[in-house]
Amino acid sequence: MIFVDTSAWFASVVPSDPDHQILSQWFNQNTETLLTTDYVIDETLTLLRIRKETLRATALGEAFFSGKLTRIYYLTPEDIAFLRLMRYT
Repeated sequence: MIFVDTSAWFASVVPSDPDHQILSQWFNQNTETLLTTDYVIDETLTLLRIRKETLRATALGEAFFSGKLTRIYYLTPEDIAFLRLMRYT
């Protein structure tokens, strides 16, 4: 399983991103299960919309929630509390 963060999702769908070509090729050739979080999805779709990539945000959002692109981990309140604790200790 491979965790995918915002920068990789963004670059994979935006042709003007410097890493677009290499990430597009990687995503097309990858055979491993991909994992991301609901927070990463929110961040990615928000970034796309802020950058005026609304159509790409819509298409990627549909792909995320189709269940075919990636496995989504939904952070629990306990996960969030732990992350906050780790940030301030």
